[in-house]
Amino acid sequence: MQKVLVIVVVALSLAAAALGYMNRSKLLETKAESARFQDESSANAKKAEKTASELKAANEKLAIAGTEAERTASELMEARSQVSKTTSTLTDVQKQVADKDSALAQQKSDIEAKDARITELESKVNTPAQPTSDPTVELKKELEEKDILTTGLQTKLKDQESQLSTLREKEAQRRSKLMRSGLEGRILAVNSSWNFVVLSLGDRNGVVSNAEMIIKRGTQRIGKVRITSVEPSTSIADIVANSISAGLTVQPGDTVIYMGPGEEADPKLL
Repeated sequence: MQKVLVIVVVALSLAAAALGYMNRSKLLETKAESARFQDESSANAKKAEKTASELKAANEKLAIAGTEAERTASELMEARSQVSKTTSTLTDVQKQVADKDSALAQQKSDIEAKDARITELESKVNTPAQPTSDPTVELKKELEEKDILTTGLQTKLKDQESQLSTLREKEAQRRSKLMRSGLEGRILAVNSSWNFVVLSLGDRNGVVSNAEMIIKRGTQRIGKVRITSVEPSTSIADIVANSISAGLTVQPGDTVIYMGPGEEADPKLL
């Protein structure tokens, strides 16, 4: 009977040891799983923090881009308004010049007609006349009146010519205000939809409206732009139609250079 009890006790001890070993293994596995879960949770938290930081930075960049877009749009509207005003002023000046030309032509025509009439009267004076009551006095009186009228017309003509010269001089100054040959700058922005660019040169650099500048990239010629609006430190220029080389596009950072009125770019520079 004792032997049986001893065997039972031993069997129970072995069973308890085996059960304890199994429980210990499960405990270790549980701890390992818990540690792995904590590591994954920590990694996920770091990823979430990084994602939040990147999202914040992206939102800030988006806000800056939106502000910049609004500023660019405002500058564009102002530039277009300035171009419209300049075009209107130019049209008015051209109309005034045309009116003065027309008036001058009319004055010259009147003077020529009066000169012809004077010549005719002088011819009559020098031609022997039939005995009358003294026609010479009447002719001389008419000649004097014509001389007075001619003098008035000539004076008026000179005034018209002076006014026309002043208008032409103003127009010439506006058109031919000299830019320094070789003046060089960069393209800051390109608007492909409206076919214009923003340049890093402005009134402070001597830039004037309607001047044409060569676009180049390194030693390669890209095309031309024509100044349409000038600000103190920047200017807006339209890309000249059909001047862009095939397969090329104007890009920010391209160089612009002024070669002088009516001159092509120096081959050494291109």
